[in-house]
Amino acid sequence: MTAKVRIKAGPVEFEYEGETELSITDIKDLFTHIETLFTVPSLSTPTGEAADDNAAGATVGDGAPGAKATKLHVNSIAAKIGAKSGPEVAVAAAAHLQITEGKASFSRSDLLRTMKAANHHYKVSMSKNLSTHIASLVGKQFNQQAQDRYSLTAEALKKLEAQLAE
Repeated sequence: MTAKVRIKAGPVEFEYEGETELSITDIKDLFTHIETLFTVPSLSTPTGEAADDNAAGATVGDGAPGAKATKLHVNSIAAKIGAKSGPEVAVAAAAHLQITEGKASFSRSDLLRTMKAANHHYKVSMSKNLSTHIASLVGKQFNQQAQDRYSLTAEALKKLEAQLAE
């Protein structure tokens, strides 16, 4: 039996025809992967660069006004920094919140939501151990600004921006 699938969503188009049958789970996974493509810089804007630095927060770059930079999905950030452990995925999520989304600080729930969006790196155990992960990062890579408000340290932020700009 021949399976045929054609999906077009914005600038992303996928077409498959073959002997392999696709289950509902396979199709759901496919939609998840296609959805992540909308955050890939070369697909989200025609030139592959951020269209407007102020449109959706800060971007990876030197921070100068009008500097061209790319926006990265949290999965891409986690991959670039080699995140495997809970604290590393938390740092990747924090980098996404501060660098890509332009937030000055973030809450525990913001961090967890963003960690979960890093579906290629996130594990359920990371949620269960999040308080421990945050405690291990405060004073090293995170600043605690208030009860349940955190930010990357200036040194960590600078290092991450350099890693992501590569």
